[in-house]
Amino acid sequence: MKKLVICSGGLDSVSMAIIESAKHEVELMSFYYRQKGIQEINAVRTVADMLNVKLHEVDISFMADIFGKNQLTDWNSGIEEGYVPSVVVPLRNAMFLQIAMIYASVNDFDEVVLGCHLNDIEEVDGEMMYPDCSPEFLRAFEQASKLGKFKSDKLVKVESASTKCWTKADLIEMASEINPDILFHTWSCYTSGVHHCGVCESCRNRKKAFEWAGIKDKTIYEN
Repeated sequence: MKKLVICSGGLDSVSMAIIESAKHEVELMSFYYRQKGIQEINAVRTVADMLNVKLHEVDISFMADIFGKNQLTDWNSGIEEGYVPSVVVPLRNAMFLQIAMIYASVNDFDEVVLGCHLNDIEEVDGEMMYPDCSPEFLRAFEQASKLGKFKSDKLVKVESASTKCWTKADLIEMASEINPDILFHTWSCYTSGVHHCGVCESCRNRKKAFEWAGIKDKTIYEN
């Protein structure tokens, strides 16, 4: 199968890229949207080289002007140590998927794949933490894309760790069995220091995932 993996350079999407590239023809697509964690751009380039796969870099930095206040793109918003809704960039996966689906549709891909997983859709105060990571959203997007094309066009499926019922720990455990070294070339932090900050929500989740997977975390954290 031919698969396009939306890959930020973070632990989840890189793990998915490792897993998929072991069995299928894979290309990566990354997005620059004026995110504070700009180190992930360098990370995804390194990962693409290590996997020997093609990387498509898409500049959607103009979108930062309409994202509103969120921790990832608004420089006036501080980085919190735990999850709060302001860490969510509104419908970010919808935006990524739309571009990826267009490219996949005209280049004969079978699937567009994301790294979002079951832990992303755990509930806080009755709401999913990241609603656009849910299987329901991804299936609805797949169906909408099908309805927006000719009946004779090839169906491009949307898959993710969440549609496969995988957790973050599941992802990195499977990826580590294939190529453990690549995992430590990823970037999870919401900031862009020399090393991971170690205190933001994403760094904390990274630490927990390695612990849950029983994998020694070789990441260097500032804190």
